[in-house]
Amino acid sequence: MKIFTGLPLTQNKSIHNHPAKDVFSICIPMSKEDSYGRKSWDETAVLVAIEGYKNWYQVKEGQIEIAEDGSNKWDDKKKGQFHLVENKPVEEVQELINKLMMHQPK
Repeated sequence: MKIFTGLPLTQNKSIHNHPAKDVFSICIPMSKEDSYGRKSWDETAVLVAIEGYKNWYQVKEGQIEIAEDGSNKWDDKKKGQFHLVENKPVEEVQELINKLMMHQPK
């Protein structure tokens, strides 16, 4: 995962009573790997579910292969499964998700 979100939300002093801010404020300091924000599979999936993928991604067909040890790899030669491949800079999607997360309902 290349998209990290939540850090700008936790640092925004004007946002109050925001459950996502509360959660990110608790979990980000708990792990050194989250120093740039949390890995954002879920947030990316929600963005694509609502807005579609075409503005940021292309779809690649293939199939995931899971080994006995739990590792996995993508096989482009097989069919039936799909994953997203970036066609815009990761920073652009990351910035958009962070902006949307900071929405403060009135």
